[in-house]
Amino acid sequence: MSRPAAEGPGRVPHRRGSAPATGRCVGRRRYCGPVAGFDWAGLERDLTAALVRAVSSVIAAHPDERCYAAALWLLYRESDGPIRFPLLAANTVEALQRAPAEDRDDLRWSPADWDHGDIDWLSDEDGGRWERDLAAHACRGTPAQWDAAFRRFVTALVTACRRARRELRRDLVVVVIDDELHETVIPRILPAAEVRRHFPELDEQAAAWAALAALPPAEQAAHLVGLLDTCDGPITREPAERALRDLGPVAIPALIPLLAVPGAAWQAAKILADIGRPDGDVVTALTAAVSRTAGSDQSWVAAALARLGRLDVVLAAPLPTDVVVTAAAAPYVSFRDHTVAPPPLDYTPLVRVLEERPDVAAGLEEELAPGAGMCEIHAGEVDEAVRGTESPHPVVRRHAVTVLGERRLGTAVGRRVLPVLARLAVDDPDALVRRLAVVGLSFWGRPALAHLDAGRSATQDLDPTVRRAATAWLRDAMASAPNSSQPNR
Repeated sequence: MSRPAAEGPGRVPHRRGSAPATGRCVGRRRYCGPVAGFDWAGLERDLTAALVRAVSSVIAAHPDERCYAAALWLLYRESDGPIRFPLLAANTVEALQRAPAEDRDDLRWSPADWDHGDIDWLSDEDGGRWERDLAAHACRGTPAQWDAAFRRFVTALVTACRRARRELRRDLVVVVIDDELHETVIPRILPAAEVRRHFPELDEQAAAWAALAALPPAEQAAHLVGLLDTCDGPITREPAERALRDLGPVAIPALIPLLAVPGAAWQAAKILADIGRPDGDVVTALTAAVSRTAGSDQSWVAAALARLGRLDVVLAAPLPTDVVVTAAAAPYVSFRDHTVAPPPLDYTPLVRVLEERPDVAAGLEEELAPGAGMCEIHAGEVDEAVRGTESPHPVVRRHAVTVLGERRLGTAVGRRVLPVLARLAVDDPDALVRRLAVVGLSFWGRPALAHLDAGRSATQDLDPTVRRAATAWLRDAMASAPNSSQPNR
């Protein structure tokens, strides 16, 4: 589905040479040995000392320049996986002045563009030890424990920044720069007056949202619709989209007229699908729009109908094959997760398309290929996903295996799902299903160790990609086994 490049959920920066934080790769280490606790106080002391030492060295090396800021940035993390230590950057007033005047506002808080963008601040030995210990702590149990550990890690960074500033010059700002955490982490580090001085956009955002909240809901919706093409200002497009979704049905009357606006129809369709109410007015408006729109607008309108359970409308219209493909795949990809309350997983419409429209089968295989970003299911949808693993259509089985390979479904689900994945890893006739089943087992971590025999069998698979996935899983599983003497990574 084509869309403007900036559209989509907030991005998590990733470390150079590493996979994106939202990606899943066969070879990454997922297992961490159990630990009794974690020395947060010790981490904060070491981070503070390292910050002070590194920034002081930069200041000493440039005595004729005044350092105005140091920043910890590029916080690479994978949910339920590795947490990497950030890079350290620093910049001087003089370096900022050397930049073209029109670029200075953008460069002021852009560590990647600073003169000192990657300062050596943690030794390989200390950084490696802390990262291993942090991984062991974060991955010791459930995904919820990982979430808690990451939140506590952010607190440690905040503490280190505040302490380091007390030891450095008071006029030198030490902060954490992260796209996803920006609005919450900066006020934890700086006093309110300094937030207003250095990051005035945060105050402007708070004031804009407060003014919006004072309006009646229908007026809020009308105002937010007017911000959907805004890239600058206190409320930009993506926050406006989320706010319209959260307003729910009250936003629908303000969104429907946008379906008649070329270049804006795609956005209205997406938000209507995110609201998730297939009311008569919504379906009628989308049905009319799918026939009169074209290009990206038409693809998003068709996808919205499918996400609202009305793929039948799409199939009944004379639409281009690629539009039908996009719509048929829409209920099964990650955009489904934007919906306030997505319809339960149901493979029936997908099977119908595969059997009634063989011309779209190849397109659906590509649209639902591994790495395309599948939806996340909840425990109540596991029955349908397990049923999908028995489908005669490989594309359905691939999707089902992928969504079942998720440890966040919980221990009780794991007891049912892991034997299914183990069987498919060995017996499924489709090599890609077998590989995805092995990968799914690896993503389950410690609960999947009881099924290592399936991994051993998969190392003898005729397909080299299955063999590689199985070998990687066994290697990492052995390194993380409770009786393993190997360090966690």
